[in-house]
Amino acid sequence: MTDLRTADPRTAEAATLLPTDTPGVVLYSAGFERLIADLRLGIEALGADEPFERLAIPPVISRALVERAGYAKAFPHLLGTVHSFTGTPAEWRELAETPDWHREQRIGDLVLLPAACYPVYATLEGRELAAPARFAVSAHCFRQEGSAEPGRLRSFRMSEYVTAGTQQHCEDWRSAWLARVAEWLRAMDLKVSVEVADDPFFGRARKVFQAAQRAQELKYELRVEVADGLVQAIASANCHKDTFGTVFSFTADGEAGHTACAAFGLERIALALIHAHGPHPADWPAPVRAVLTGAVSATAQAAGADR
Repeated sequence: MTDLRTADPRTAEAATLLPTDTPGVVLYSAGFERLIADLRLGIEALGADEPFERLAIPPVISRALVERAGYAKAFPHLLGTVHSFTGTPAEWRELAETPDWHREQRIGDLVLLPAACYPVYATLEGRELAAPARFAVSAHCFRQEGSAEPGRLRSFRMSEYVTAGTQQHCEDWRSAWLARVAEWLRAMDLKVSVEVADDPFFGRARKVFQAAQRAQELKYELRVEVADGLVQAIASANCHKDTFGTVFSFTADGEAGHTACAAFGLERIALALIHAHGPHPADWPAPVRAVLTGAVSATAQAAGADR
C-alpha cells in the first residue's frame, strides 16, 4: 500500500490522511475529501429507487436516548461523553489557572454520537407503521477505540440506510441490501468477503449476546483489505429484530416494529479504494470512477463485464 503520509507530491490531488499526535484522529487532504464526496454520490445513487427520508444527524445525541436504547449498557467502553463546567465565571477563572482545570467538569445531557442511525428510532415513537419507514442518514460518529491501525478511527463518517416495519419486511430488505452493497463494492474492483459477525458487547453476558447474534445471523460485515495484510469491515447489513420497536413503542401490523440498516464507513471504503487503485482517484479506471460516483450502477457495470 502507498504510505498515505508520504504519498505522491501532488498533494492537492492525492487522497491522503495526515496523522496527528492523537491515535485514531487524522487530518484529511483536499483529495481525500473529494473522494468522500464522490462516495456520497455513489451511495445516494445506490438507494435512488427507494423513498428514503433524508436526514443529516448532528455529532451529539441525548444521553438519555442512548441509555434508553441500550448502547450505554452494551458498549460503555466505546461511548464518548460530553462533560462541562457548571459553576460561575469567577470560579472558572480561578480553576483555569490550575493544571487540573477539568476536575470540576460534570457529565451533561449529551454524549458523542456512536452510530448514525440511533436518533432515527426515537422519531418513530408511538407510531403504527402502515407502511415501512425508510431513512437515509449521515453523520460524524465517535467511538473510543483509538489505535494506530489504519481505518480504526475515533472520529469517522458514517452513512446509513435504515428501515422499520414488519419482521418479514426487515429481513427481506436486509438480504437485498447485503447483496446490493456487495455488488457495488465488487463493481469498484474490491475483493469483498461477506461474513456473519457480532458486536463487541461489554460485560459478563457478552458471550451470550454475541453467540445469539451469530446464530440468528443478525449482523453481516463486508470486509475488504484496507492496507497490506489488514482486512477491516467497511460496510455492514444488520437486523435489530424488535429491539427498537419495543424500546420506542412503535408497531407494524399490530406488533412491535422491527428495524434493519445498511451502514457504510466512508473513511474505510476510501482507504480500501486507495489501497486497491492508488492515491489519485483521477487516475483510476473509468469503470471504477463511474460506479464510485453513481454515474453507472453496479448492476449495469456487472452486466457490461459479462458481455
